[in-house]
Amino acid sequence: MFEERVKGHHTGGGGKPIMASEEELFEFLQGTPERKDGVIYFHVPFCDNICSFCSMNRSKLDGELDVYTKFLLSEIEKYGKFPYFKEKNIESVYFGGGTPTTLKERHLEPIINAIHKNFKISPTCEFSLESTLHNLNLKKLKLLDKLGVNRFSIGVQTFSDKGRKLLNRVFNKDDAIKRLSEIRENFDKFVCVDIIYNYPEQSVEEVLEDARLIKELKIDSSSFYSLMFHEGSVLSKQVSADYYDLNTDKELHHAFANSLLDSGDYEVLEHTKISRKNRDEYKYIRLSHKGEDILPIGFGAGGKIGEFSMFAMNKERKMISKTTENQRKFGKFMSLFQYPNVNFSDIKGYIGNETLGELKELFKKCEEHGYMKVDEEGIRLNIDGVFWGNTISKEISKIARKDFE
Repeated sequence: MFEERVKGHHTGGGGKPIMASEEELFEFLQGTPERKDGVIYFHVPFCDNICSFCSMNRSKLDGELDVYTKFLLSEIEKYGKFPYFKEKNIESVYFGGGTPTTLKERHLEPIINAIHKNFKISPTCEFSLESTLHNLNLKKLKLLDKLGVNRFSIGVQTFSDKGRKLLNRVFNKDDAIKRLSEIRENFDKFVCVDIIYNYPEQSVEEVLEDARLIKELKIDSSSFYSLMFHEGSVLSKQVSADYYDLNTDKELHHAFANSLLDSGDYEVLEHTKISRKNRDEYKYIRLSHKGEDILPIGFGAGGKIGEFSMFAMNKERKMISKTTENQRKFGKFMSLFQYPNVNFSDIKGYIGNETLGELKELFKKCEEHGYMKVDEEGIRLNIDGVFWGNTISKEISKIARKDFE
Protein backbone atom coordinates (compact mmCIF):
# COMPACT_ATOMS: atom_id res chain seq x y z
CA MET A 1 0.00 0.00 0.00
CA PHE A 2 2.84 2.37 0.87
CA GLU A 3 6.17 2.59 -0.94
CA GLU A 4 7.92 5.06 1.38
CA ARG A 5 7.84 5.13 5.15
CA VAL A 6 7.45 8.35 7.17
CA LYS A 7 9.68 7.88 10.21
CA GLY A 8 8.91 11.06 12.18
CA HIS A 9 5.70 11.99 13.98
CA HIS A 10 3.09 13.80 11.92
CA THR A 11 0.88 15.94 14.16
CA GLY A 12 1.23 19.59 13.16
CA GLY A 13 -0.07 21.87 10.47
CA GLY A 14 -3.27 23.76 9.99
CA GLY A 15 -2.28 27.13 8.53
CA LYS A 16 0.17 29.97 9.05
CA PRO A 17 0.75 31.41 12.54
CA ILE A 18 0.08 35.05 13.38
CA MET A 19 3.10 36.79 14.87
CA ALA A 20 2.70 38.24 18.36
CA SER A 21 4.80 40.29 20.78
CA GLU A 22 6.22 39.41 24.17
CA GLU A 23 4.08 42.19 25.65
CA GLU A 24 0.92 40.47 24.38
CA LEU A 25 2.05 37.20 25.95
CA PHE A 26 2.82 38.84 29.29
CA GLU A 27 -0.57 40.54 29.32
CA PHE A 28 -2.22 37.15 28.73
CA LEU A 29 -0.24 35.68 31.63
CA GLN A 30 -1.86 38.18 34.00
CA GLY A 31 -5.09 36.24 33.58
CA THR A 32 -6.48 32.90 34.72
CA PRO A 33 -5.86 29.63 32.86
CA GLU A 34 -8.84 27.74 31.46
CA ARG A 35 -7.12 24.38 32.06
CA LYS A 36 -5.35 23.65 35.32
CA ASP A 37 -2.78 21.01 34.33
CA GLY A 38 0.45 22.09 32.69
CA VAL A 39 3.96 21.13 31.62
CA ILE A 40 7.30 22.90 31.88
CA TYR A 41 9.89 22.02 29.26
CA PHE A 42 13.55 22.96 29.78
CA HIS A 43 16.07 22.78 26.96
CA VAL A 44 19.77 22.37 27.73
CA PRO A 45 21.63 22.86 24.43
CA PHE A 46 24.94 21.35 25.48
CA CYS A 47 26.66 18.02 24.94
CA ASP A 48 30.18 16.94 25.81
CA ASN A 49 30.13 14.24 23.12
CA ILE A 50 28.46 14.55 19.74
CA CYS A 51 26.53 11.63 18.25
CA SER A 52 27.57 11.01 14.66
CA PHE A 53 23.94 11.30 13.45
CA CYS A 54 23.41 14.72 15.11
CA SER A 55 23.90 17.98 13.22
CA MET A 56 23.53 20.34 16.17
CA ASN A 57 26.35 22.80 16.82
CA ARG A 58 28.07 22.30 20.16
CA SER A 59 30.88 24.15 21.89
CA LYS A 60 33.22 23.35 24.77
CA LEU A 61 31.30 23.82 27.99
CA ASP A 62 33.71 25.36 30.51
CA GLY A 63 32.04 28.48 31.97
CA GLU A 64 29.00 28.31 29.69
CA LEU A 65 27.13 26.09 32.13
CA ASP A 66 27.45 28.67 34.92
CA VAL A 67 26.10 31.42 32.67
CA TYR A 68 23.29 29.24 31.38
CA THR A 69 22.27 28.21 34.89
CA LYS A 70 21.89 31.86 35.88
CA PHE A 71 19.75 32.41 32.78
CA LEU A 72 17.47 29.45 33.60
CA LEU A 73 17.08 30.65 37.19
CA SER A 74 16.06 34.11 35.99
CA GLU A 75 13.50 32.61 33.57
CA ILE A 76 12.04 30.36 36.29
CA GLU A 77 11.60 33.34 38.61
CA LYS A 78 10.19 35.54 35.83
CA TYR A 79 7.45 33.15 34.71
CA GLY A 80 6.69 31.91 38.21
CA LYS A 81 5.52 35.40 39.23
CA PHE A 82 2.67 35.54 36.70
CA PRO A 83 -0.84 34.91 38.07
CA TYR A 84 -1.45 32.44 35.21
CA PHE A 85 1.21 30.05 36.51
CA LYS A 86 0.39 30.52 40.17
CA GLU A 87 -2.86 28.67 39.38
CA LYS A 88 -1.29 26.01 37.20
CA ASN A 89 -0.91 22.48 38.46
CA ILE A 90 2.37 21.25 36.94
CA GLU A 91 2.01 17.55 36.08
CA SER A 92 5.20 17.20 34.05
CA VAL A 93 8.64 18.80 34.14
CA TYR A 94 10.83 17.66 31.27
CA PHE A 95 14.50 18.48 30.68
CA GLY A 96 15.52 17.81 27.08
CA GLY A 97 18.49 18.68 24.96
CA GLY A 98 21.29 18.36 24.16
CA THR A 99 22.19 16.54 27.32
CA PRO A 100 20.68 18.08 30.49
CA THR A 101 22.99 16.04 32.71
CA THR A 102 26.02 17.87 31.35
CA LEU A 103 24.95 20.28 34.08
CA LYS A 104 26.89 19.63 37.27
CA GLU A 105 25.42 19.05 40.71
CA ARG A 106 26.07 22.70 41.58
CA HIS A 107 23.87 23.70 38.63
CA LEU A 108 21.11 21.14 38.95
CA GLU A 109 20.38 21.62 42.65
CA PRO A 110 19.53 25.36 42.52
CA ILE A 111 17.59 24.95 39.26
CA ILE A 112 15.36 22.16 40.60
CA ASN A 113 14.91 23.90 43.96
CA ALA A 114 13.85 27.06 42.10
CA ILE A 115 11.27 25.08 40.11
CA HIS A 116 9.68 23.81 43.32
CA LYS A 117 9.79 27.28 44.88
CA ASN A 118 8.26 29.17 41.96
CA PHE A 119 5.70 26.70 40.57
CA LYS A 120 2.97 24.49 42.03
CA ILE A 121 4.39 21.04 41.35
CA SER A 122 1.78 18.29 41.58
CA PRO A 123 2.44 15.36 43.95
CA THR A 124 1.93 13.14 40.88
CA CYS A 125 4.25 15.19 38.65
CA GLU A 126 6.46 13.25 36.24
CA PHE A 127 9.87 14.93 36.61
CA SER A 128 12.06 13.72 33.77
CA LEU A 129 15.61 14.31 32.54
CA GLU A 130 17.22 13.10 29.35
CA SER A 131 20.76 11.85 29.80
CA THR A 132 23.59 9.81 28.38
CA LEU A 133 25.12 6.95 30.32
CA HIS A 134 28.45 8.66 30.92
CA ASN A 135 26.88 11.90 32.18
CA LEU A 136 24.77 10.17 34.86
CA ASN A 137 27.11 8.97 37.60
CA LEU A 138 25.80 7.61 40.92
CA LYS A 139 26.49 10.83 42.83
CA LYS A 140 24.44 12.87 40.39
CA LEU A 141 21.75 10.19 40.23
CA LYS A 142 21.27 10.15 44.01
CA LEU A 143 21.12 13.96 44.18
CA LEU A 144 18.48 14.12 41.46
CA ASP A 145 16.49 11.34 43.13
CA LYS A 146 16.57 13.33 46.39
CA LEU A 147 15.42 16.47 44.55
CA GLY A 148 12.34 14.71 43.17
CA VAL A 149 13.42 13.57 39.71
CA ASN A 150 11.50 10.35 39.05
CA ARG A 151 12.24 9.55 35.41
CA PHE A 152 15.34 9.32 33.24
CA SER A 153 15.36 8.93 29.47
CA ILE A 154 18.80 7.64 28.58
CA GLY A 155 20.27 7.73 25.09
CA VAL A 156 21.75 4.25 24.82
CA GLN A 157 21.00 3.93 21.05
CA THR A 158 22.46 0.40 20.91
CA PHE A 159 24.56 -1.96 23.01
CA SER A 160 26.42 -3.32 19.99
CA ASP A 161 30.11 -2.38 20.00
CA LYS A 162 29.98 -1.94 16.23
CA GLY A 163 26.90 0.27 16.43
CA ARG A 164 28.17 2.30 19.37
CA LYS A 165 31.40 3.06 17.53
CA LEU A 166 29.49 4.07 14.39
CA LEU A 167 27.14 6.34 16.37
CA ASN A 168 30.05 7.76 18.41
CA ARG A 169 28.78 6.66 21.82
CA VAL A 170 30.89 6.75 24.97
CA PHE A 171 31.54 3.31 26.58
CA ASN A 172 31.78 -0.07 24.93
CA LYS A 173 29.03 -2.67 25.30
CA ASP A 174 30.21 -4.11 28.62
CA ASP A 175 30.70 -0.71 30.22
CA ALA A 176 27.34 0.52 28.91
CA ILE A 177 25.60 -2.51 30.47
CA LYS A 178 27.47 -1.97 33.73
CA ARG A 179 26.50 1.71 33.98
CA LEU A 180 22.85 1.07 33.06
CA SER A 181 22.70 -1.77 35.60
CA GLU A 182 24.04 0.56 38.30
CA ILE A 183 21.40 3.15 37.44
CA ARG A 184 18.64 0.53 37.53
CA GLU A 185 19.84 -0.88 40.87
CA ASN A 186 20.12 2.54 42.54
CA PHE A 187 16.96 4.19 41.16
CA ASP A 188 13.58 2.60 41.76
CA LYS A 189 11.60 5.09 39.67
CA PHE A 190 11.36 5.12 35.86
CA VAL A 191 14.39 4.25 33.74
CA CYS A 192 13.75 4.59 30.01
CA VAL A 193 16.09 4.30 27.04
CA ASP A 194 16.32 5.44 23.44
CA ILE A 195 17.25 2.80 20.88
CA ILE A 196 18.21 3.40 17.23
CA TYR A 197 17.87 0.53 14.77
CA ASN A 198 18.76 0.03 11.12
CA TYR A 199 22.12 1.72 11.23
CA PRO A 200 24.40 0.52 8.40
CA GLU A 201 25.09 -3.23 8.48
CA GLN A 202 23.11 -3.86 11.67
CA SER A 203 22.11 -7.51 11.99
CA VAL A 204 18.91 -9.03 13.36
CA GLU A 205 21.04 -10.61 16.08
CA GLU A 206 22.23 -7.19 17.21
CA VAL A 207 18.74 -5.72 17.46
CA LEU A 208 17.53 -8.83 19.31
CA GLU A 209 20.42 -8.43 21.75
CA ASP A 210 19.32 -4.82 22.41
CA ALA A 211 15.80 -6.08 23.16
CA ARG A 212 17.11 -8.90 25.38
CA LEU A 213 19.12 -6.52 27.52
CA ILE A 214 16.17 -4.13 27.90
CA LYS A 215 14.08 -7.02 29.22
CA GLU A 216 16.86 -8.34 31.42
CA LEU A 217 17.46 -4.93 33.01
CA LYS A 218 13.70 -4.34 33.41
CA ILE A 219 13.85 -1.02 31.56
CA ASP A 220 10.49 0.77 31.90
CA SER A 221 10.19 1.90 28.30
CA SER A 222 12.16 2.10 25.10
CA SER A 223 11.82 4.57 22.29
CA PHE A 224 12.93 2.93 19.07
CA TYR A 225 13.68 4.94 15.96
CA SER A 226 14.95 3.92 12.57
CA LEU A 227 18.17 5.86 11.98
CA MET A 228 17.56 9.25 10.37
CA PHE A 229 20.43 11.20 8.83
CA HIS A 230 20.50 14.86 9.84
CA GLU A 231 21.97 17.14 7.20
CA GLY A 232 25.45 18.24 8.16
CA SER A 233 26.03 15.40 10.64
CA VAL A 234 29.25 13.39 10.57
CA LEU A 235 27.35 10.25 9.59
CA SER A 236 25.63 11.95 6.66
CA LYS A 237 29.07 12.70 5.24
CA GLN A 238 30.47 9.23 5.86
CA VAL A 239 27.59 6.96 4.87
CA SER A 240 25.39 7.16 1.81
CA ALA A 241 21.67 7.10 2.58
CA ASP A 242 21.39 4.61 -0.29
CA TYR A 243 22.20 1.86 2.21
CA TYR A 244 18.58 2.13 3.44
CA ASP A 245 16.33 -0.76 2.49
CA LEU A 246 12.63 -0.75 3.44
CA ASN A 247 12.44 -4.52 3.90
CA THR A 248 15.46 -4.50 6.21
CA ASP A 249 13.95 -1.59 8.14
CA LYS A 250 10.77 -3.57 8.69
CA GLU A 251 12.60 -6.80 9.59
CA LEU A 252 14.69 -5.06 12.27
CA HIS A 253 11.71 -3.09 13.59
CA HIS A 254 9.60 -6.22 13.97
CA ALA A 255 12.43 -8.26 15.51
CA PHE A 256 12.99 -5.65 18.23
CA ALA A 257 9.32 -4.91 18.91
CA ASN A 258 8.11 -8.51 18.88
CA SER A 259 10.91 -9.62 21.18
CA LEU A 260 9.62 -7.20 23.82
CA LEU A 261 5.93 -7.75 23.17
CA ASP A 262 6.17 -11.54 23.10
CA SER A 263 7.56 -11.49 26.64
CA GLY A 264 4.12 -10.42 27.87
CA ASP A 265 5.63 -7.67 30.03
CA TYR A 266 5.61 -4.89 27.43
CA GLU A 267 3.03 -3.10 25.28
CA VAL A 268 3.05 -0.45 22.55
CA LEU A 269 2.63 2.97 24.15
CA GLU A 270 2.80 4.95 20.91
CA HIS A 271 4.26 4.41 17.45
CA THR A 272 7.89 4.73 18.53
CA LYS A 273 7.72 3.66 22.17
CA ILE A 274 7.22 0.32 23.90
CA SER A 275 6.73 0.32 27.66
CA ARG A 276 6.48 -2.13 30.51
CA LYS A 277 2.84 -2.64 31.42
CA ASN A 278 1.59 -0.32 34.17
CA ARG A 279 4.89 1.56 34.40
CA ASP A 280 6.01 4.49 32.24
CA GLU A 281 3.16 6.95 31.55
CA TYR A 282 5.23 9.39 29.42
CA LYS A 283 3.15 12.28 30.75
CA TYR A 284 5.14 14.91 28.88
CA ILE A 285 3.94 13.60 25.52
CA ARG A 286 0.48 12.53 26.66
CA LEU A 287 -0.28 15.96 28.18
CA SER A 288 1.04 17.76 25.11
CA HIS A 289 -1.18 15.59 22.90
CA LYS A 290 -4.17 16.62 25.01
CA GLY A 291 -3.36 20.26 24.33
CA GLU A 292 -2.19 21.18 27.83
CA ASP A 293 0.05 24.23 28.22
CA ILE A 294 3.80 23.69 27.82
CA LEU A 295 5.95 26.50 29.19
CA PRO A 296 9.27 26.42 27.27
CA ILE A 297 12.38 27.60 29.09
CA GLY A 298 15.86 27.70 27.54
CA PHE A 299 17.54 28.21 24.18
CA GLY A 300 15.99 25.84 21.65
CA ALA A 301 12.87 25.31 23.78
CA GLY A 302 9.46 25.34 22.14
CA GLY A 303 5.99 25.22 23.66
CA LYS A 304 2.55 26.78 23.84
CA ILE A 305 0.58 28.77 26.40
CA GLY A 306 -3.09 29.21 25.59
CA GLU A 307 -3.25 30.59 22.04
CA PHE A 308 0.45 31.54 22.08
CA SER A 309 3.23 29.41 20.60
CA MET A 310 6.78 30.15 21.73
CA PHE A 311 10.25 29.26 20.54
CA ALA A 312 13.55 30.76 21.71
CA MET A 313 16.57 30.53 19.43
CA ASN A 314 18.72 32.37 21.96
CA LYS A 315 18.44 35.18 24.51
CA GLU A 316 17.93 37.83 21.85
CA ARG A 317 15.79 35.90 19.35
CA LYS A 318 12.39 34.68 20.47
CA MET A 319 9.53 33.78 18.18
CA ILE A 320 6.04 34.24 19.60
CA SER A 321 2.94 33.63 17.53
CA LYS A 322 -0.77 33.05 17.93
CA THR A 323 -2.63 30.01 16.71
CA THR A 324 -6.30 29.77 15.89
CA GLU A 325 -8.71 27.48 17.69
CA ASN A 326 -8.89 25.31 14.56
CA GLN A 327 -5.10 24.97 14.44
CA ARG A 328 -5.04 23.84 18.05
CA LYS A 329 -7.90 21.41 17.45
CA PHE A 330 -6.10 19.98 14.42
CA GLY A 331 -3.01 19.31 16.52
CA LYS A 332 -5.04 17.46 19.15
CA PHE A 333 -6.92 15.53 16.48
CA MET A 334 -3.73 14.35 14.79
CA SER A 335 -2.26 13.40 18.17
CA LEU A 336 -4.96 10.74 18.50
CA PHE A 337 -3.23 8.80 15.74
CA GLN A 338 0.09 8.49 17.55
CA TYR A 339 -1.40 5.58 19.47
CA PRO A 340 -2.20 2.03 18.33
CA ASN A 341 -5.87 2.14 19.40
CA VAL A 342 -8.21 4.97 18.35
CA ASN A 343 -11.95 5.08 19.04
CA PHE A 344 -14.40 6.55 16.54
CA SER A 345 -16.15 8.34 19.41
CA ASP A 346 -12.99 10.42 19.94
CA ILE A 347 -12.61 11.14 16.22
CA LYS A 348 -16.21 12.31 15.79
CA GLY A 349 -15.67 15.23 18.13
CA TYR A 350 -13.36 16.85 15.61
CA ILE A 351 -14.60 16.13 12.07
CA GLY A 352 -17.80 15.92 10.03
CA ASN A 353 -19.55 12.77 8.83
CA GLU A 354 -18.27 13.14 5.26
CA THR A 355 -14.63 13.24 6.39
CA LEU A 356 -15.23 10.40 8.82
CA GLY A 357 -16.54 8.35 5.89
CA GLU A 358 -13.38 9.09 3.91
CA LEU A 359 -11.22 8.09 6.85
CA LYS A 360 -13.12 4.83 7.23
CA GLU A 361 -12.34 4.07 3.57
CA LEU A 362 -8.65 4.64 4.31
CA PHE A 363 -8.89 2.40 7.38
CA LYS A 364 -10.60 -0.29 5.31
CA LYS A 365 -7.70 -0.27 2.84
CA CYS A 366 -5.24 -0.45 5.73
CA GLU A 367 -7.13 -3.43 7.14
CA GLU A 368 -7.03 -5.16 3.75
CA HIS A 369 -3.24 -4.75 3.73
CA GLY A 370 -2.97 -6.23 7.22
CA TYR A 371 -2.09 -3.07 9.17
CA MET A 372 -5.08 -2.92 11.52
CA LYS A 373 -8.42 -4.28 12.59
CA VAL A 374 -11.49 -2.08 12.20
CA ASP A 375 -14.61 -2.68 14.28
CA GLU A 376 -17.61 -0.65 15.39
CA GLU A 377 -15.59 0.96 18.18
CA GLY A 378 -12.55 2.09 16.21
CA ILE A 379 -9.19 0.98 14.82
CA ARG A 380 -6.62 -1.33 16.40
CA LEU A 381 -3.15 -1.34 14.83
CA ASN A 382 -1.03 -4.50 14.80
CA ILE A 383 2.77 -4.41 14.61
CA ASP A 384 2.68 -3.80 10.84
CA GLY A 385 0.37 -0.85 11.50
CA VAL A 386 2.72 0.51 14.15
CA PHE A 387 5.58 0.30 11.64
CA TRP A 388 3.51 2.30 9.13
CA GLY A 389 1.84 4.42 11.83
CA ASN A 390 3.37 7.78 10.96
CA THR A 391 2.77 7.15 7.26
CA ILE A 392 -0.90 6.41 7.98
CA SER A 393 -1.07 9.60 10.06
CA LYS A 394 0.19 11.60 7.10
CA GLU A 395 -2.61 10.20 4.94
CA ILE A 396 -5.14 10.98 7.66
CA SER A 397 -3.85 14.56 7.74
CA LYS A 398 -4.39 14.97 4.00
CA ILE A 399 -8.01 13.84 4.31
CA ALA A 400 -8.98 15.64 7.51
CA ARG A 401 -7.19 18.97 7.10
CA LYS A 402 -10.09 20.56 5.21
CA ASP A 403 -12.32 20.31 8.29
CA PHE A 404 -9.93 22.60 10.19
CA GLU A 405 -9.40 25.33 7.59
